Amino acid sequence: MKSKVLKRDPDCDLNITQLIQSKGYPCEEHKVTTSDGYILGIFRIPHGRNASSLGRPVLLQHGLLDAAATWVMNLPDQSLAYILVDAGYDVWLGNMRGNYYSRAHVKYNPDHDEAFWDFSWDDMARDDLPSMIYYILNVTQQTQIGYVGHSQGTLIAFAEFGRPNSVLQDSVSFYAALAPVAHLGHIKSPIKYLSSTSKELELYWHLLFGRNEFLPSSYLTKWLGTFACGEFIIDRLLCQNILFVLCGPENKNMNNSRMPVYLSHEPDGTSVKNMIHYAQGVQTNIFRAYDYGSPQKNQLHYNQTTPPEYNIHAVKIPTAIFWSSDDWLADAIDVAYIFDNLQNIVYEKYVPGYNHLDFVWAISANKLIYSDLLNLMRKYYPFN
Repeated sequence: MKSKVLKRDPDCDLNITQLIQSKGYPCEEHKVTTSDGYILGIFRIPHGRNASSLGRPVLLQHGLLDAAATWVMNLPDQSLAYILVDAGYDVWLGNMRGNYYSRAHVKYNPDHDEAFWDFSWDDMARDDLPSMIYYILNVTQQTQIGYVGHSQGTLIAFAEFGRPNSVLQDSVSFYAALAPVAHLGHIKSPIKYLSSTSKELELYWHLLFGRNEFLPSSYLTKWLGTFACGEFIIDRLLCQNILFVLCGPENKNMNNSRMPVYLSHEPDGTSVKNMIHYAQGVQTNIFRAYDYGSPQKNQLHYNQTTPPEYNIHAVKIPTAIFWSSDDWLADAIDVAYIFDNLQNIVYEKYVPGYNHLDFVWAISANKLIYSDLLNLMRKYYPFN
């Protein structure tokens, strides 16, 4: 008897434009250049399959080691980007510097220049996020957008929207935070094992991973995977993928037939410096800028001996929070800091049994999260 040969899902081999077009939607690619020269590839689904008129713009911003494809990885009735565009919104998908779609600079070559990789989420918050928002407003001739962030997409939003005298938040009508991240001191992710109390945290990471792109060796991924997967390998392929190792390999809420698609598109790149910044957050449990390791170096960068702290209390945008106590990267204790300090939470939903990636990929997310999110959008940011 012949064994059944599984056909490879064609979505495994498509880039984001092809992925979107293969489902019958229009897609545009735009290039946004930041003030410090990074060229970000962002994508637009201007309208649904059976429409041509443009609604109001919404920016969806991916998480750590991820890219814009995360919002269109599932089928149209399960993916947030398609759900929003079918509801009448003009959907934009952002990409942070250093990932697969934003691996370009006006001066530096990511394959040869160390300077290209000299960034952390500080720079994404200060430069990438405003650059994308102002670009979208300019193209659409609108005065405000809706914003949905997942993981790192919430981290940079909390940092930038809460900046003193921020004018950017006047351009955002509504903000949905999926698996929100600010404090990191209580995470369950194996990244905590690389966030030792050593004062030489930066040196330690550079010795392990170099100074450029974060590309962990298979040995290090397997070592971290022992903490993520334990003695019982839940799924060998998931435990070899650094994104699942850091975010949680438990995939009971995902469509297993789509797993090869996730694994073929993930992880997407970032810098070692960005990962160090996360490790610093785990070590200190303070929501603050990158620590250059000494009072003298911090003085050079910030005119003060310690990194400046971010203040989420200053965020005035109507905000909806979706979270879970089973999330490895947005732990309940850390999320409590957001609840205690954010002043304009208009909605909060606890989703039991969700891990960090379920907020974008779970097959039940359309019912448990996206239907509520869409209702909130209609209330605080109607599509026309």
